Amino acid sequence: MLPSCRLAHQCLASLYAVVVLLIIPSFSQVQRTPIERGFVHWFGPEQSPPLRSSNEWSSWQSWSPCSRTCGGGAAVRTRQCIKRDPTGPDCPGDTRQYQACNMKDCPSGATDFRHFQCSAYNNKPLMGNFHKWVPFQSGQGDCELSCLAQGQNFYYNFGRVLDGTSCHTEYNGICINGQCLKVGCDFILGSDEKTDVCGVCGGQNVSCQHHHSIYTTKYPASGLFGYNEVTMIPAGATNIKVIDKSNNYLALRNRNYHYVINGNWAISYPGVFNVAGTKIQYKRSADNQESFEAPGPTDEDLHVMVLFTEQNSGIEYEYWLPKDYYINHQRDRSSLQDTIETAFSPTLPPATQKPTTTVHTLIRQTTQKKWPPQARHERGNVELNGIHESKKDDKCGKCRKVKGRQNKIKQYCQKDFGKSE
Repeated sequence: MLPSCRLAHQCLASLYAVVVLLIIPSFSQVQRTPIERGFVHWFGPEQSPPLRSSNEWSSWQSWSPCSRTCGGGAAVRTRQCIKRDPTGPDCPGDTRQYQACNMKDCPSGATDFRHFQCSAYNNKPLMGNFHKWVPFQSGQGDCELSCLAQGQNFYYNFGRVLDGTSCHTEYNGICINGQCLKVGCDFILGSDEKTDVCGVCGGQNVSCQHHHSIYTTKYPASGLFGYNEVTMIPAGATNIKVIDKSNNYLALRNRNYHYVINGNWAISYPGVFNVAGTKIQYKRSADNQESFEAPGPTDEDLHVMVLFTEQNSGIEYEYWLPKDYYINHQRDRSSLQDTIETAFSPTLPPATQKPTTTVHTLIRQTTQKKWPPQARHERGNVELNGIHESKKDDKCGKCRKVKGRQNKIKQYCQKDFGKSE
């Protein structure tokens, strides 16, 4: 019960005081509980939030200069672990990150990087003697500097190679601190990022379309050897593969009729060829199986040719094109040979067009007998050499004698092929 009041204003004042005393404790308790439990943090105008308790990385610093000006080098950047809680765990990850840089090949005639490192020891005595050192593959490690003493039968291991030295040709590895690190498509060393078939780093093979064909034209019935066009691979193609399992020879030329592989009836050695802005791997096995492989993208049209020495068992080829390139290529492309054309596309149906003859490369014979497409200069060779087909056994007649190598090479057999350097 409230105490008795003599005056009305005294009663009202007493009642107000009782209400305030009852409300304030409960209100302060409601406001204080979440603060103590950590759910809500209230800060005054002059207060700042407390520091985070977990450790975290600082921002990456700028990349260092590249260790090489060409041929593939390495740059490094660092970051620091900001320790807000000395008792907490360290920051996950590395304090250093390496990036491949200046990956373009050095100009022809430039000194090999390993050769440069070995030659640095030419003026330093080894066991009292001076030697000239050249690189040597000792098998001790891709990132070890093993050098052979010229004129001697021993080599010496000088330790680790310099950072940025190439170490693994299959995935363009680079040596860092004595370890061969793979270069991802993002140029980060040790990265697992890969380029998809479209040439997009980390892509999902959705920005391009696949083209696959089999060239089935038989070799000329007259028995003449000659170059015939298999296909034209348009600029922008990626993941290119051409496979021939016969004893014929694949050849490759650009749009200017310049042969880069197996041209002019001279067979090239297998290897890597820099063509159309990409590296083409030419392989030939002991059983004469041949292949062209290139990652692309190409920066110009390439023409795949075949030099016939026997019946064609089928030349398979495939490549990928960006979707806009593919649509334009399908619209403008015409079938220049007797081929089985198939184009795998999730949106476009296979294109079917009537075979036509080329304007500049192939000429269809106008006789009753069906001749395979034959290059114009090859048809001229037939007329010049005067080789006639035998009616009895369907074999070539006897070649007449000609003077001069320039004309003699136009009458040739498989044994006439030379090996180009």
